[in-house]
Amino acid sequence: MLAKADTQVVYSDQTRNVFQVDVPDFWNLRVGGPRELSPDGDEDIRAVERVFGLEPESDHGVWVGLISPPRFRSLEDANEYARSLSGQLAKTTEILSAEDRRVGNYPATVITGTGRRDGRPVSFNVTMLDIKNGRVVVALTIMSQGFDQSALADVNAILTSIKAR
Repeated sequence: MLAKADTQVVYSDQTRNVFQVDVPDFWNLRVGGPRELSPDGDEDIRAVERVFGLEPESDHGVWVGLISPPRFRSLEDANEYARSLSGQLAKTTEILSAEDRRVGNYPATVITGTGRRDGRPVSFNVTMLDIKNGRVVVALTIMSQGFDQSALADVNAILTSIKAR
């Protein structure tokens, strides 16, 4: 029997606990709160939501970000947001597929694509889960060229561990 010792963390906003997720052993969690930023050389200010950033301790070339903005009440709301992400995720993005499926116990939409980030090729997945408590979790996974495929088992475990609070 395989033993698991993952750590549960709770994503909350100013009004409530939204979801919990298991962080695998030997993964780092970085938590960022909501803030407003403007890109270098740009005066436009944009809101950046609270984010959980996860990556393996050893450099596996994989990063997972989780957000759940209060304005996302349905998969349709999140899909509109996901379409607007392409320039932020990577440059010259190409969407390869978009499909509806279940992730864990929740209806989800998964978008896969490729692009360039910091001049290097990347693959990405945007997984949107309707966690049925009036919120949607958006999970962004970015994989650098030549990433360690073994990290994908942990990424899948992270996504399936998401539970509404």
